[in-house]
Amino acid sequence: MKRIIGVDIDAVLTDEGRGTENIWYKNLCAYFNLDGRVSNSYDFRDAYGLSTEEVEDFINKKGLEIFETVPPRPKCKEVLTRLKAKGYQIILVTARPEENNQVTLEWLSKHEIPFDKLYHSDEKINICKKEEIEFFIDDNPEHLLPMMKALEIPVFLMNMDHNQDHKIDFNRVDNWTDIEEKILDYFE
Repeated sequence: MKRIIGVDIDAVLTDEGRGTENIWYKNLCAYFNLDGRVSNSYDFRDAYGLSTEEVEDFINKKGLEIFETVPPRPKCKEVLTRLKAKGYQIILVTARPEENNQVTLEWLSKHEIPFDKLYHSDEKINICKKEEIEFFIDDNPEHLLPMMKALEIPVFLMNMDHNQDHKIDFNRVDNWTDIEEKILDYFE
């Protein structure tokens, strides 16, 4: 094995919080004067009863600020640093649009998050094939399903409110201590 792991950024490297403390929840509710979510959907339109235009307007006005200020998850830097020291390759694959590359790179640098490559793509399975990724962590079940079926690699779902209602029984992780344990169990 080459020890190549794929890692999503939002809600995996970033500590968005849970429930009413979630950074997106707080900002969306404040921006639209909402009382809360209408569902646990991953998609903001479904989760908050918003139109595509409203979500796009919100992202255009508040997205960069959120991307810049969201803190990293506890221990992600330390775990990734240890993995890099052991020879692991860390490929970051985010569904953030390419236009957010600069703010993403600045955030990664500011928080000293080690990585080998960064991709912006909603088609994460294609990146996994190209880079021969052997293990993947994401918070979006829809990104993990194709990997499970086509690539048969271990995939782990970061537990978040927006993925609790998913019907598929995923291997779930709650934090970077869990992730490190799963990676080491698999590769070593």
